[in-house]
Amino acid sequence: MISRFSVAMTSEVAQHLTGHLRRADGQEDCCFVLWRPSTGASRTTALLTEVVLPREGERIVHGTVDFTSAYFLRAAALAAEHRCGLGFIHAHPKGRGWQGLNGIDHAAETSFAAQTQVITGRPLVGLTFAGTDAGFGARIWQQQAPRRYAPTEAESVRVVGGHLTITFNDRLLPVPAATNRQLRTVSAWGQTTQDDLARLHVGVVGCGSVGMLVVEALARTGIQRLSLFDFDTVEEVNLDRLLHATIRDVRLHRAKARLAARTARRAATAKNFRATSYELSVVEPAGFAAAADCDVIFSCVDRPWPRAVLNLLAYTHLIPVVDGGIAVDARGGRLRGAEWRAHIAAPGRACLECLGQYDPAHVSAERDGSLDDPAYIIGLPGDHPLRRKENVFVFSAGAAAAQLNQFVTMTTAPGGIADTGAHLYHLTTGTLERREDGCEAGCPYDGMLRGLGDDAPVTVTGRHLAAEQARAARGLAVRRWPLRTRRAVDDLLLRL
Repeated sequence: MISRFSVAMTSEVAQHLTGHLRRADGQEDCCFVLWRPSTGASRTTALLTEVVLPREGERIVHGTVDFTSAYFLRAAALAAEHRCGLGFIHAHPKGRGWQGLNGIDHAAETSFAAQTQVITGRPLVGLTFAGTDAGFGARIWQQQAPRRYAPTEAESVRVVGGHLTITFNDRLLPVPAATNRQLRTVSAWGQTTQDDLARLHVGVVGCGSVGMLVVEALARTGIQRLSLFDFDTVEEVNLDRLLHATIRDVRLHRAKARLAARTARRAATAKNFRATSYELSVVEPAGFAAAADCDVIFSCVDRPWPRAVLNLLAYTHLIPVVDGGIAVDARGGRLRGAEWRAHIAAPGRACLECLGQYDPAHVSAERDGSLDDPAYIIGLPGDHPLRRKENVFVFSAGAAAAQLNQFVTMTTAPGGIADTGAHLYHLTTGTLERREDGCEAGCPYDGMLRGLGDDAPVTVTGRHLAAEQARAARGLAVRRWPLRTRRAVDDLLLRL
């Protein structure tokens, strides 16, 4: 039984629906859609993949709208053929924002919920379109008893593409209370935009030098819910770049994800703030499932396998991924230059593989453990990206700012522009390159894999030995210290 539910679609599907449902004569209209499931750790999302428009005579518009049984059976048969679920959407021409069910709508959807389940093997998804502002409402009809179905309301409906827009269910995700803690932020883009930003569930994968800065900024901006992923432990070599990390965290073998969650709670300006730490890799099944619960994900990783996983989430599960990276040219021990990238992987934009952010061959090498084998790494050329570790805190700050700018642009569309392309900044020349085209021809991510969700014919997760070893080493180190001793050392280090 699904308890938490949402809906997602690409901007192309949303435009198709809007073009059909927003009639010039102001009357109601309807159509069917096909959907596929995206199952997270606690939330299931219906991904709308195809619009099934009515043919001549299959629906009757007379102020309100009715459809024929032939139209329903045709759409249901098509859903079954493609192993999809069936959704039904109708318009409230004068509606605005989240639209629930009135009595007539409830009776209409109830009448074919059971048939939909029998024909397609999946529950009916009902949607309502608000004609005034193109907002959506949604629910999923689940069986409660023999021949009795009831709707479970969705938390949100997100439209993913150049501009990320989300219609929130105010009953399940209430508008946050206004606070003076965000006064200057709200003055930049208004309370309505702030209300939408605050209710986004944002994931940050990788809580290192860039990720920790991103977490700090999101918490201070007023985001209410963060999921933070990192299996690694704070080490002494991190202290020149890892915000808020101290020698105390090193000696206590603090998990980076826990440090990020703790500092986020201290920085948060939202009154109902939640930060959940996951000492997992996103390539592990549990980490992948938790990431699939997010509305947006920041990719702050430097390995190919997690980037490939996040790339799949962006296109197959319709979760935008804000990615970036840093490259430092320090040949001969002298700084010659540095550059950092920032871009968003989402339908209609270039994916991480097409942008050259990872090499599929390196993904295979990481999956078989080669990238954690010192002999393999030593055998690579000295300037190979998998060997280079140079970085400076200032460069991390630049990269984090670039990623956050991409996030703000995608969600607030300043000046009406939400997609400014992929950015590459060169430190030496102070110049910025932009790439505004999409994926290469034949790319499967923004092609055949788009919107497939759980039905994607690829397995990207697996056992991650490096993550397991890091957790085991951290657990062993902590167990060596009795609780009383750990507290005494913690208190001592606080005074240093």
